[in-house]
Amino acid sequence: MKLLVTIKAGKVTQDLRIPVGDGKQTFKWLAFAAAHRFVADGARRGIHTPHRADRYALPEKTNLLPKDCYTEDIPFLCPDAIIRDQLSDGQNVVVELYLNVEQDDFGIPILSKWAFIAFRHSQRHKEKRKKYIEEKGIEVKSFQRERSETARLRKIEIEKPKIILMKQVMAEQMIDDTVIATSMAAEWEQIKDSGVLDNMVPNKDQQEAIRNFFVRYFVEVTDLFRFYSAVNSRGGTHTLEYIELCKFITETGILGEEHSNAILKIFLDSHIHNWNGKRAKPTIHSEISRHEFYVALIKIAILKNITLPKKDIAKLRKKGQTISAEKAVIPTVPSALEMIYHDYLYPVLTKMPAGSKMRDAVNSDEVLLLFHSHMSQLSKAFEKYAKFDKNEDGGDEIQRVSSETPTGSMTCRSFGMFASDAGFLGGEEVIRRFSVLNIGRRQYVGGSAAANDQPKGLTLKDVRQIFAASQHDEIVNAEEKKVVADDDDARLNHHQELMTFSEFLEGLARLGVLKFGGYEHVNGESEEEALSYYECIKLVVDKACSIVAS
Repeated sequence: MKLLVTIKAGKVTQDLRIPVGDGKQTFKWLAFAAAHRFVADGARRGIHTPHRADRYALPEKTNLLPKDCYTEDIPFLCPDAIIRDQLSDGQNVVVELYLNVEQDDFGIPILSKWAFIAFRHSQRHKEKRKKYIEEKGIEVKSFQRERSETARLRKIEIEKPKIILMKQVMAEQMIDDTVIATSMAAEWEQIKDSGVLDNMVPNKDQQEAIRNFFVRYFVEVTDLFRFYSAVNSRGGTHTLEYIELCKFITETGILGEEHSNAILKIFLDSHIHNWNGKRAKPTIHSEISRHEFYVALIKIAILKNITLPKKDIAKLRKKGQTISAEKAVIPTVPSALEMIYHDYLYPVLTKMPAGSKMRDAVNSDEVLLLFHSHMSQLSKAFEKYAKFDKNEDGGDEIQRVSSETPTGSMTCRSFGMFASDAGFLGGEEVIRRFSVLNIGRRQYVGGSAAANDQPKGLTLKDVRQIFAASQHDEIVNAEEKKVVADDDDARLNHHQELMTFSEFLEGLARLGVLKFGGYEHVNGESEEEALSYYECIKLVVDKACSIVAS
């Protein structure tokens, strides 16, 4: 292994090729070797003597000592680091040398941070040396982030036409303030018209605060609703059954099984559908839609943070106990909702492929470019499992939005077949570090635990939940409009039982984060850091493309 070492000493710069063997030496060794070669090579060539070239002359009594060591990409190479761990054969590295080391008023050499780390090993310098190593480590990470960001922005600027095209393809999945306002207006109108909100929260200001809560956390609450609506394999993926609401409440830890009667009452009282001018009588076998899930959340918040604390206070007072001022304060309904979100829902969301972070990742320029670069293979993968309208000859009519983007739709069952064929189910190649809920639970959103409580990987339940979470609200494409037009009962939103191509791409991204996010790859005893969302999505795109590679 050889390195091209650029040696800088004052105004003198010289390039030397230095052999480093198998690279097991440290950069401190390399710096000393460079200084030795610099002096020896200069003596042979005579570059240190003034009569050869004044601009290369070194002062008399020069005391060459390594001052710094770095590369163009790494601004700090720790003196104790091993060469081959940082560099490869033929790379260029810069070694700076002191001509003379300055001294302070007490005659102590004033060293650079690199030199201090390299030469100050006494016990009294231990803390300062450690501090310098940490500071230089932060400096390296900051430098690399800046370079990476500059490269990213440059690439995005160059690839802007591709990003614009992919934004058109993914337009149905893009959720902005306008989409949220439109969707929330329709949901809120149904809640208000039912009269149930006036019964729960008569105060108009509090009603407005509750509406603002659902607008602010629209993406997060919607994802939770859709994930849990797909828990039961026998039900739909766009409505919530009683068993699914129970699972949501107990798994998030809001209420325990001792409150099962209250949970059932909340479920039944949350039905506010008006069909043909009549309110259907709800049963334990009924299902609730998203706006009814909002009503259920309000009722849950009231029970958890208002009703139950009041009962506890009443019991304590009956026993003659003093109630602290802090405990005696009962929150308003909007505050109770906020408490439910921050105490119980948010911790779950952070460990799911859900919420604003997931949406932002799907719509990021990097992920859109990733989809674009694999568009042909992803389209073929979609076509392999999607269904299409029949043409006049009886064959499948495959239409395309653009030259590479197919129409058509995929059922939840077909998406499950795709996930199985692509190898997403199970998890031999990785070990899951986190579960969405407590690892001790046998069942949880985002995977199922084995008998020893160690997660096994993705299941068909996970696939159903990804399918449900990837659905969009607006009926904007021809495929979904046809489904609704042919549906005798459009109120059930049957178009959300089908997956279009844009939903398929979002589903892929969510599969990747659920499959590979929060994992640590294991190689012997060494473990790698958890992957970023982009890295997870890239892994899943590569696997998806592999099933049509032939």
